[in-house]
Amino acid sequence: MGLAGVVRSLSTWAQSGLEQKTSLMTTSMALIILLSTFIIGGLLAFASWNLFLHPLAGLPGPLLGRISPVYMYVVSYLGVEGRLLRDLHERYKSEVVRVAPDSVSISNSAAIRDIYVCGGGFMKDARYSNFDLGPVVSIFSSRDGRYRDVRAKAVAPLFAPARLRAASRPGGVITQSVATFVNHLQEFQRESLRIDILDWSARLAMDVTSSYLLGRAYGGLTEHAHLRVQERRDAHLSANPFIAAIVRFGRFSLLPNRVFKLAYALSSWLSASEAVTKSATQLDHFVSEILQATYSNSMTENEGTYQARLVDAGIDQAEAGAQAKAILFAGADSIAVMLATILFHITRDRNLQQHLEREARDCGDAVDGDVASTRPYLRAVVKEGLRLGMTNPTRMTRIVPDSGFRLGGTFIAPGSIIGCSPAVLHHDSEVFPDPFSFRPERWLDGEEGEGLRRPNMERNMIPYGVGLRACLGRNLAQQLLHHAVASVIESGVLVGARTCQDKIELIEWFNAEIKGHKLEIEW
Repeated sequence: MGLAGVVRSLSTWAQSGLEQKTSLMTTSMALIILLSTFIIGGLLAFASWNLFLHPLAGLPGPLLGRISPVYMYVVSYLGVEGRLLRDLHERYKSEVVRVAPDSVSISNSAAIRDIYVCGGGFMKDARYSNFDLGPVVSIFSSRDGRYRDVRAKAVAPLFAPARLRAASRPGGVITQSVATFVNHLQEFQRESLRIDILDWSARLAMDVTSSYLLGRAYGGLTEHAHLRVQERRDAHLSANPFIAAIVRFGRFSLLPNRVFKLAYALSSWLSASEAVTKSATQLDHFVSEILQATYSNSMTENEGTYQARLVDAGIDQAEAGAQAKAILFAGADSIAVMLATILFHITRDRNLQQHLEREARDCGDAVDGDVASTRPYLRAVVKEGLRLGMTNPTRMTRIVPDSGFRLGGTFIAPGSIIGCSPAVLHHDSEVFPDPFSFRPERWLDGEEGEGLRRPNMERNMIPYGVGLRACLGRNLAQQLLHHAVASVIESGVLVGARTCQDKIELIEWFNAEIKGHKLEIEW
């Protein structure tokens, strides 16, 4: 073959290769276009179904929320669900607002009875599985009524009012912890120091919850007693890093469980720290010790404790430990936020302090451990703190049963997710005039109410939930809040104190978090 033939062969080969490459590129491009078309078409069909054909299509709500659940995932992550829901109900002038393709928010407290009370209320939705304790289903997260009843009934006697009053008499475990708490505050007052009242409220809540329910105090109020008062001021409850980490995971609570587990694992890895690990280890060690004492019967005082009652009901040791850890978390976090909120507002208002002081002088000592029974203004102050503090500010979601649900003229289809939010109900201006202000007088009758009393105030108040699935520890929380606030007032420790910020900012995850996880006062 001559040179010309070789050139022609090479030319033909190159042209053939170019044609094949062009053909391959054309095929690939066609596949990409086809795949993109399918994806875009699928998304458009999904959006169109949700907007126009879904059983909830006729309900008002934000466009992005009606199209995709991702809208509420982002809202939950940012911690703004409560304020967003208030804005949406106001914007659409509707008591029923669609916030996700299959989920609605209710702003009318008339719906509470049907959703949460009658017949045990509607069933909890799948999001509660995200609150399981690893492989253990907690009393709170359980969606199986029989499973919950076995455990809740076993420990329910611990929360009986008579038993709580006994613990609030002189020498009782609640009284002892509150006295230690007040003593610390008095030391800080004498030294004119700035302190984090949220941290000290968490110490008190942790010790009362553990000593009263588990039979042994965690030691939050005493773990830094060996330090000088200035050093003690700068120390923090050892359980705080772990508790704060658990609260932060509430931002993912709306995610499907499989996605939640991935987000939880990734977030845990990214936010891992020595402080969180040490805190979790110390809490695990504490729970292990009380369980060992319970099983070995080496502590007779453990008879009738939270964990012992669970064991007596046939619950194994691993689960009893997990349930005990869950109740500690609830006590240290929820009660602490409420108590700190109340003390913050009392500190800011000297007139309010003086009103409480006069009432304490006029009413005298507590009757049979029940300080609240003779002090209506104290009860009003605590109730107003619960209204604004909101342990759980987001919707308490439930599944609409097969019969559907009708509110006024609006029908909500079976299988829909429905819920009321304390952040909405507690700030309804028609029920609570001046809803963002701390006004305890609104809870008083007659002239003392200063014209703030409105119908449905009690119905709109759901700080602990409502119905059979309401917070198991609500009586303990109420007893501690009344006792602690009364003791603080009687001690005069807040005289001369002032807050270090003008207002409390909440991050509205499933559990409310005070922004910055601190709330400082100073003398």
